[in-house]
Amino acid sequence: MLGMKAQGLRGKPPVKLSKYVPAAYKIVAVVGAIAQTANLPSAFSVCLSTLLPYAEYQDRSRFVELLTRHLNSFEFRGTRYSVTIDSLDVRPEGAGLAQNHRSANPTAFAQQNTLMLMLGQRDASLLPFKQGTPQQGIGEHLGFVEFQDDVVRRSALNLSVRDMARLPEYLFQARPAPAYVARIARMVVGDLEVEHKAAQIQAAIDQAEARYLSNLFSWLKTTLGQDLYELDEVVASGGAALYFRPEIEAFFADYPNLTLFWQEPVTEQIEADLDGAIEPSLAFRLFDVYGSFRVLASKIKKLAALPSIEPESTLSEAVAAVLPEPRKKTTRSPAAASKRN
Repeated sequence: MLGMKAQGLRGKPPVKLSKYVPAAYKIVAVVGAIAQTANLPSAFSVCLSTLLPYAEYQDRSRFVELLTRHLNSFEFRGTRYSVTIDSLDVRPEGAGLAQNHRSANPTAFAQQNTLMLMLGQRDASLLPFKQGTPQQGIGEHLGFVEFQDDVVRRSALNLSVRDMARLPEYLFQARPAPAYVARIARMVVGDLEVEHKAAQIQAAIDQAEARYLSNLFSWLKTTLGQDLYELDEVVASGGAALYFRPEIEAFFADYPNLTLFWQEPVTEQIEADLDGAIEPSLAFRLFDVYGSFRVLASKIKKLAALPSIEPESTLSEAVAAVLPEPRKKTTRSPAAASKRN
C-alpha cells in the first residue's frame, strides 16, 4: 500500500513472511506509482537495485523470479503495466554502508579491517571486509521485532492490528520521551488503570532490553570471536542500532583499537538529494539503501545499455559490484603490525 493507507499502518510488515516476499510487492507498487506520476507508457523497462538481509540473501533467486513475474503484468490504480527489468542488482544488507564508508576515504578502506553492522526491524546482518575485500557475511533474526515481541509477552499486551502497527514507533519514542509508555498503556486499559499498566510496561521494556542486548552481544562475540580484536572499524546502522546506540557504543569501547562509525554526514547528503529536511532517525535507516542507490544512479546510463543481469553468485561478487574499483594488495606498516601485537 502507498500513501495515507501505508502511513496509517506505520509500514508494518508481515513478519512471518520472508522479507523478500513483501519486498517484491512493494517494489511493484513503487514502480506503478512512478509510472503514473511520470506518465509512462503501459510498457517500459527499469533498472533496479535492492538489499536483502544476509539471512535471506541466499534466497535472492526466488526474489528475482517473484519480482520479474509480477512486473511482467500488473495493474496499478486501474492501469495495466508490463515492465521489463533491464538490470537488477541484489546485494546483502551492509553493501550500501560499505559504499558510503569507502567513498569517504577509499585508501583507508583498502587498508583497514571493517565490519558493517546492520540491525534492522527483523534481522541483524554482519558484512565484514578484510583490507577492503568482502568476507563471508552472517545473518540472524535479531532485529527490533525480537525486543518488541518480548515487551508484548512480558506486559501481556493484547493489541489490535492497528495498535500493533503503532507499537514500534511508540517503543522507539519511549526511550527519550517516557510519556509514550502511557500511550501504549492506553491502547489496552482505561484512564483509571493507565498508571499501573504503564509501570508494568516500563518494567517489561527494561527486562526486554536487557535480554535483547545479552543475546545480541553474545551473538557478536560467538560469531566474530577473535576477529573482534582484528577489526579496525565498525560501521553501525539500522533502526535497532539507533535505539540501542549507547549500549552498542559501550560494547565496542571494550575494544580500544576499534573505531565505531555512525555515518552522520550521510544525513546531510540525503537531505540535499531529497531537497529538504528529513527526520534524523528515518535518514539513519536509509543509509544502507542510499549507498546502494548512489551506485545505481552513477551507473544508470551504462546499465541501460546492458542486457539483464542475474543476481551475483557469490557474496564477493555481489559486494564487488558495489565497490567496483580494483584494489591493490597492501602490506601493513610496522606501526600497524605493532598495533595488532
